[in-house]
Amino acid sequence: MDSGGRLDTTSIAGSAVFSALAIVLAAASQAVGLNFPLIPYLQFDLGEVAIILSFFLFGPVPALVSSFVEFAGLEVFGQNLPVGPPLKLIALLSTVLGLWLGARIAARSGGTSLRSLTGWTTVTGSAVRALVMTAPNFYLLIYFYGLAAIEGYLKAPFSAVGIGLTDSNALLIILGFTAAFNVVQMGVVMMISSFVLRVPAITQIKVGGRAPWFATVLRPGALPPNR
Repeated sequence: MDSGGRLDTTSIAGSAVFSALAIVLAAASQAVGLNFPLIPYLQFDLGEVAIILSFFLFGPVPALVSSFVEFAGLEVFGQNLPVGPPLKLIALLSTVLGLWLGARIAARSGGTSLRSLTGWTTVTGSAVRALVMTAPNFYLLIYFYGLAAIEGYLKAPFSAVGIGLTDSNALLIILGFTAAFNVVQMGVVMMISSFVLRVPAITQIKVGGRAPWFATVLRPGALPPNR
C-alpha cells in the first residue's frame, strides 16, 4: 500500500482538478444554503466530495493539498469569516487523517473489498473528525462568541424540536449536536463518493499509467472487470 500517494506531476494535476471542483461545490452549497437546522451556522458542504475523491484516486497527500486549496478559496468567498475557513480546514485535515487510518486498518486486514474499504474509512473518518472538532468548537463557544450568546441564538430552533437549552446543559447539547452534524456530513459525502467510486469507468481508470490509489489497498481481483 502506498501510504501517502505520490505527489508527482499526475497527482498535482489531479489535485488541481479536484481542488477547483471542491471550491465550485463549496460555493454552490453556500449559495443553496444547506444549513444544519438546529445549529444554522453549521453548513453541509458538498465540496468535501471532491476532497474525498482526491484521497481515493490519488492518495492522502494530494487530498491534503486539495484541502488547503479549498481553505484558500473559502478565505476569499466563504461565509462566517474569519472563523469559518480555519474551522473548515481543521475539519478537512481531520477527515483526511481519519480516512488514512481507515485505509491502514483495511490494508492490515489482509486485503479488502471496495465496500469494506469505504466502510472502514467512513467509520474512522467520522470518529476522528467528530473528536477533533470538539476542541475548537469548545474554544469558540466559551472564549470567542460566549456561551450565553450562542445559547440565546439557538434556543428557538432547539425549542422547536422539544429540547430546552439552559445554562447547565447548553454546552454539552451544542457540542453533542455539533459532533452529530460532523458525522452526518461525513456520511453524506462518503455515500456520494462511494457511489462514484463504484462506477466502472472510475475503478478502471489509469491516470499517468497507474491505477487509482485506493486500488493499492484492495486485494487482487477486488475491482470489477473492465467491460
